[in-house]
Amino acid sequence: MMTKASPAKVRDALLDVVDELSVNRVAEVLEFALFIKARQATPVQRLDDLWGDFWPEDESVDDFISAVRRWRRVDVGCSAAKSY
Repeated sequence: MMTKASPAKVRDALLDVVDELSVNRVAEVLEFALFIKARQATPVQRLDDLWGDFWPEDESVDDFISAVRRWRRVDVGCSAAKSY
């Protein structure tokens, strides 16, 4: 890993690596870099921006917690998750 390298050295190192990649791989790397850049966190301006509206108001917090636990079991392929 390069630390405290000049921008020119970083650019040259990147160009050396890119020269060794196929066109398809360069496209994949660029797509990934753009994906990461788009996901960068931004400061919250208003508390309302954090408010989610994905759970029905008439269902309890216990119902929500139970659902999350079921979803997590499904994600890991647990057979107990099929009981709902």
